[in-house]
Amino acid sequence: MSQRPARSGVPLPREVSLLRIVAHGLVGATAAPTPVEAVRRQLAVQGQQVSAVPHALVVRSRGATGSDVGAAFARGDLVRSWPMRGTVHITAAVDHHWLRVALMHRTQAWVRRSEADYGVNEALCERAAEIALDLIAERGPLTRSALLEAWQEAGLMEAFRGEDVSAYRRRHLLVRLQREGVLVQGPRSGNEHLVVDAGPLPDADSGPAGVGVGRGDPGHAAALAEIARRYATSHGPVSADDLARWTTLPKREAARALEDALEETGGEGYDADAEAARVPLVRAVAEGGLRGRLRVLGAGEPAPRTGALYMRADLPDLLRACRRQALAARFLPSFDELHVGYKDRSCLTDASGEHLICPASNGMFRPLLVDRGRVVGVRPVGEGLLWLGGTAPSARAERDAARAVAAVEKRLAQ
Repeated sequence: MSQRPARSGVPLPREVSLLRIVAHGLVGATAAPTPVEAVRRQLAVQGQQVSAVPHALVVRSRGATGSDVGAAFARGDLVRSWPMRGTVHITAAVDHHWLRVALMHRTQAWVRRSEADYGVNEALCERAAEIALDLIAERGPLTRSALLEAWQEAGLMEAFRGEDVSAYRRRHLLVRLQREGVLVQGPRSGNEHLVVDAGPLPDADSGPAGVGVGRGDPGHAAALAEIARRYATSHGPVSADDLARWTTLPKREAARALEDALEETGGEGYDADAEAARVPLVRAVAEGGLRGRLRVLGAGEPAPRTGALYMRADLPDLLRACRRQALAARFLPSFDELHVGYKDRSCLTDASGEHLICPASNGMFRPLLVDRGRVVGVRPVGEGLLWLGGTAPSARAERDAARAVAAVEKRLAQ
């Protein structure tokens, strides 16, 4: 799925970027105690680049190291898969199946096209699943190459209508069997996560939304509200457009889910727990462009027709308490949620910044340097700092960026 930002006529205030930094757990007051808790709070973390995952989790966890992230995958507390969208994500094991089931209907058209164009039908998928599970039971976690070789030897890559479709079938089977809850990626070995049986993970009915979370089932609306709640809490301020892009839900469904989450968290019986990032949500509106502000709407104030933003209710107070930390220089990985987790990220950077992050417009992003809530440069793997505009904005920014990079690299090496 394209990671390009929306074209925004009026940029969001820079204040929104600082609020998002706090919501993401990138300051001490909101950082998670462990990498697993950091993922649980975000619900799903971009996992397209394997080497970037420890970086994304370490910067959101108090004192965590690269080995802590590896241990969480080795224990099975974290998994990598395609629970939503066409992009691989990291989830906590306890959230994998219910999230996957709640959003699985969004890929039905892809499944139908694959059968029509490449012959990937139910019988082929069932045979691929049988081979994979038997091999895992015999050998344990599998490398991708070992699994693909087994499918090849079993004759699953044969021509379809006289054409070689093996390249497509390999990817389709890997994605579809994870989408349907048969397989998942677990322990990391080198630069890949090994394929394991997804059956032992908590099932879809054991999630926070209860039983029946699939499309058309009684718990589906509650599941979407839970997705919206965690997204708004960990990414806010966010719009319905942002949530729609993050999940591929239609905008109307995304807006309804955010309103349901707002109502749920504002109810008298809501079990709030600030330590676990279970807090009420509020609506807000952005005013004044990049140098403007965010105005929180009152409890009785109706939502605007367009432009409503949702966030945790205590976020403005948290920002006031740790503004200095939010303004500080930080080093974030490729595909970080602070950047790719939104449709409108105009508060974080502009077109020149987007080009610096992804110069070839091919979906391959560079690690980010953020200072004062804005992208100021990138640091390609194995290279030095590249500054937006060609030079560091100040000697202070250059010094602080170097320190931020060194601090993160030290934690990742431990």
